[in-house]
Amino acid sequence: MWFRHGFYWQNVCMIALSFDADSVKNYSLMAMGGSFIGLLLVLKFAKSIVSKLLLLIVCVGIGVLAFTQRDAVNACIATANEQTQAGTPFETTCTFFGQSVSLSGISQQP
Repeated sequence: MWFRHGFYWQNVCMIALSFDADSVKNYSLMAMGGSFIGLLLVLKFAKSIVSKLLLLIVCVGIGVLAFTQRDAVNACIATANEQTQAGTPFETTCTFFGQSVSLSGISQQP
């Protein structure tokens, strides 16, 4: 019985991790904003300079990673739009932190 429940939760997690292009942009903005707020909290409340420095590196790393992933998704969407406008077969797959992004909003034009 527990195996069936584990399989169920695995499917729920897979559904929850399926992204579309618009939600990916919003998630990356939230990650960048969260890292900025985290950075401000670290600078305000951390006592030692070493912990401030380490947490500063983590917050900046999260922000940069979210920005680069957002930029990569935007470039991928632009490539997919170019492919559809040129009439070539739609072969672009986009990923966000290793998860595939649905490009259902882009349709092949005749």
